[in-house]
Amino acid sequence: MNINTTNINNDNIHDSNPTSPTMSINNLISPSNSNNNNTNHNMSNNTDIGTNTTNLMGSPPRRPSNSPQFLDPLATPRSFLRNNSTSATPSLIATPPPPFKYPLPLTNSQNNKDNVQNANVSGNADNIFVGSPMLTNSPYYDARTSMASTVSSAANLKLDDKLRYWRHDAYLKNLYETAAFWGNKVMTITGDSSDIFWLAQIYYNMGQYVRAQKLIWKLMDTSVACRFLAAKCCIKQEKYQEALELLGEENPFVDDGYRLIVKNTEGGIQLEASMCYLRGYAFSQQANLDCAKRCFKEALELDVKCYEAFHELIGNHMMTANEEWDFITKLKYDEQLDREEAEFVKMNYISMLNKYEHLPEIKAARHELESWRLSNNVDVLLSHAEELYTQCRFKECFEITSKILESDTHNPKCLPIHIVCLHELREKNKLFLLAHELVEHSPDMPVTWFGVGCYNYLVGKNDEARRYFSKASTMDSHYGPAWIGFGHSFAVESEHDQAITAYSTAAKLYEGSHIPSLFIGMQHLQANNILSADEYLSTSSKLCEGDPLVYNELGVMFYQKSKYADAIDNFRRALILVDETKCRPQIWETTWMNLGHAFKRMGQVDLDAAINYFQKVTTMTTPSPSALTAIGYCYHVKEEYEEAILYYHEDLLERCLEEMILFVNEEKENERV
Repeated sequence: MNINTTNINNDNIHDSNPTSPTMSINNLISPSNSNNNNTNHNMSNNTDIGTNTTNLMGSPPRRPSNSPQFLDPLATPRSFLRNNSTSATPSLIATPPPPFKYPLPLTNSQNNKDNVQNANVSGNADNIFVGSPMLTNSPYYDARTSMASTVSSAANLKLDDKLRYWRHDAYLKNLYETAAFWGNKVMTITGDSSDIFWLAQIYYNMGQYVRAQKLIWKLMDTSVACRFLAAKCCIKQEKYQEALELLGEENPFVDDGYRLIVKNTEGGIQLEASMCYLRGYAFSQQANLDCAKRCFKEALELDVKCYEAFHELIGNHMMTANEEWDFITKLKYDEQLDREEAEFVKMNYISMLNKYEHLPEIKAARHELESWRLSNNVDVLLSHAEELYTQCRFKECFEITSKILESDTHNPKCLPIHIVCLHELREKNKLFLLAHELVEHSPDMPVTWFGVGCYNYLVGKNDEARRYFSKASTMDSHYGPAWIGFGHSFAVESEHDQAITAYSTAAKLYEGSHIPSLFIGMQHLQANNILSADEYLSTSSKLCEGDPLVYNELGVMFYQKSKYADAIDNFRRALILVDETKCRPQIWETTWMNLGHAFKRMGQVDLDAAINYFQKVTTMTTPSPSALTAIGYCYHVKEEYEEAILYYHEDLLERCLEEMILFVNEEKENERV
């Protein structure tokens, strides 16, 4: 609420210190200052309480300067990149279960359950055998072990086996035309189902999806592996409903009484789990996120090694932080893997979970992975970077992401948080060069245009930023950082309705993330829609209890309701979380200011407490004019006029110095241009 009064006792004091919005990505991005003009939302005496930043993939106006955002990373840091590849590579079971029918097509779940009797779940069709790819010609195999056993006896092979050897060798070298040529010859000579399957697999990798699908069409009634490949071809052609008809809208193996949740001695990924993942991916592309979430969870329950399913669940924030923890930690690792393997997989997954909750356990998992000589592994380093990002330690985070990109150029999971760190550190030139490099080498990646949008946002070109964020979201409608950035570009211009629309899209895509709901609530606060703000901020606090920004905004809301005691409780809780996560206190200067203003509103008896909090702000960085004004006002109310005048004068001096420094910097910038 605005405190517009006419005398000093009613706090008729203005805070005209201009600040700029910030942006971040994530866990999706975090705040820092940009060149866009924006009013300081500190709880100065006649202004709204709040924060003074707008972050991209982080937070819009009212967020504490340089506070954390989406990564998660949306950053985040947690990455929101969607893998362009939809293939999931299954492997066969050493001892196939009893055969069962898999009808064509599967049009509904009832048919799935009524007709499950014919096709081999192992993926075999007639004589598609399990074993060496050269001699027994399995659809799925370990090329490294099979090649060694075959080369030594290559001279004794028959012609068809030699042709298969040439085909597979060319396939492994990505010489697909060569592989297709010899694969076609051996298929014609033998008519073998495995040779047909492998030629279709080669066509798939050549991007000839219709050709591959047509080739294996007659085998789909008897081979689940062929049906799976045909469904992948449909996915590549964006025929998602047709893919679901091939896979079934529910897992047809569930009621068979034989579940593939046994230890896989072959070490591969269960084909049934791969099919569940692909089914979930098709649902997600149809915006049926509940069904997609169910399928991805089922895939991991069937085979904990199915990383694609894990990536979709965690990377796209389909579950809340606590739901992630409960689900991932309770998977049946020991029932599917040996003890060492089970621990290794579990620690890898735990290290990638949401960094707002269970941080000590996540750090312990990362340290254990380092004992497996993974200290320089990209994913382990990225886990550390995400932790630093949520703690607003952007410089340290940037150092790690730079190290990652040195060894793994244009890593799609690392790029979003790296881009946002460049924004937070106001590295305009580096961000421009990175965006230019991405446009030149990776123009088909959404993160490329997200990076270009972030640069334009940083330099204050919001219209241009929106154009590039829009392009990123057009390339991948599920790319959350683009929607958050799009919303921030409106929020910084106080276009609340458009910002809320963009954030709402992100909220639908990432149902488990608290960030979109938080941003929507912040927009409603600025528009003075207190009831709507209460609804969204409460939702955000239920989704995540570990983000200090949530409690800062709740404190702002209670302050505007004149519930100052509740406001104080929330501000204090925010600062406790800041201390627990080892965030730099300077970043949360606004929350300390807000706490001081709340105490100031409690009456004469709490003015000393308010002064203490304001003085704490003045010791964090260069003296804040807003804090000096607030201290002067408190002494004024206490009728200690000499002290009040002293702080008022100091405030004026600081404002003059700021204006002078700003003018000099602008002159230097103009000279460089």
